[in-house]
Amino acid sequence: MKKSFGQKLRNMGPAAIITSAFIGPGTITTCTVAGVNFGYALLWAVVFSGIALVILMEMSARTTLATGMNLVDSSVAVAPNNALWKWVVRAVFFLTVLAVCFAFQAGNEIGAANGLADIFSIPIPIAALIIGLFALGTTWLGSYKTLEIIMQVFVSLMGILFLITALVIRPDWVAVLKGIIPSLPEGSTVSALALIGTTMVGINLIVHSISCQEKYHSIDEMDDAKFDIGFNILIGIVITLSMLITSAAALYNTGTQVTSPLVFTQSLEPVLGSWARIIGDIGLTAAGLSSAVAVSYTMRSIYSRLFKWEGGSLSLPAKILGTIVIAFGTAFAMFSKTPTQIIVVAQAVSGFSLPFIAIALMVVANSKKLMGDLRNKVFSNVVGIVAVAVTLFLGLRNVYNVLIQLF
Repeated sequence: MKKSFGQKLRNMGPAAIITSAFIGPGTITTCTVAGVNFGYALLWAVVFSGIALVILMEMSARTTLATGMNLVDSSVAVAPNNALWKWVVRAVFFLTVLAVCFAFQAGNEIGAANGLADIFSIPIPIAALIIGLFALGTTWLGSYKTLEIIMQVFVSLMGILFLITALVIRPDWVAVLKGIIPSLPEGSTVSALALIGTTMVGINLIVHSISCQEKYHSIDEMDDAKFDIGFNILIGIVITLSMLITSAAALYNTGTQVTSPLVFTQSLEPVLGSWARIIGDIGLTAAGLSSAVAVSYTMRSIYSRLFKWEGGSLSLPAKILGTIVIAFGTAFAMFSKTPTQIIVVAQAVSGFSLPFIAIALMVVANSKKLMGDLRNKVFSNVVGIVAVAVTLFLGLRNVYNVLIQLF
């Protein structure tokens, strides 16, 4: 029986989890840096990320519903009797998740600590310690759901504020349209890769497959999964575009230096006036704390499946791992002298790691043994290859630029 629009909305889930991660300190800071330094020129990176993410998440849902396995298990199942293949898959997933989670956690806790410190006029190290203890409590007690819902309400309101501001501030719409055409102004490689990395997060494809495995039980539910993906990712992309447009319209060519994650609050002043700072602080703290909790859960959830830990994400090894990543983020938040750069680099690390997860997903999606007639069609493969090629190109170009500066 065909479901109504209202029924489809009530049945959403896996993709909504991914979209809720869009509006974190990483996205806010990355969009601010891109808008301040390059105006509307990098809007194409967000649009490209949105289109590619929808295609990759459709693959993630389809492979999960067709095989009954999450991406970790289905990747191994491509060649279950090949010891080398198993080792390569597990090594790629282990290293990719490790790098992205540690990088993101530093950025999340830095953002949350800066917001909290500004609200209560306390030293940043004290604020970072408070954020770390909150995140640690949810890891060991497992009582993060209520906190996550509260934080996501604040974060959603921030997204709405950016959308309203983007319309009120009256940007140069001709320049906005030009920004959709791909270009890389001098010095913009890291920002472009960061914009892609903050939207199209490789480890989120794994989380999405795990969530689909828990929610859906038949390939007949694929239409529900597609609606969930299209609806939620569209919201996330519109909000991300609004952040970048707002930053470019309000702060480009003003001489603004993005030395703190809090600089973005200046772009909200056309709508909020003197309230921009405090509301921005609350939003940044909420976004950072909810994302910090989510990263710990993501790492525990993926590794518990990768290593088959009894008890899953609540097992002792998983909790110890969650504690380590939170302690790492807290230390960075307490002692970092370059918070903005760390947050942007974290998103760039995510962008550079994306191809490795995307390749694993495409191998599964094209496996005749696992997928049968549900294998990828040409269009999905083309978009997947383009996503891998673009992120690899930007990542390798950035590595090349670093090496040139060093030698």
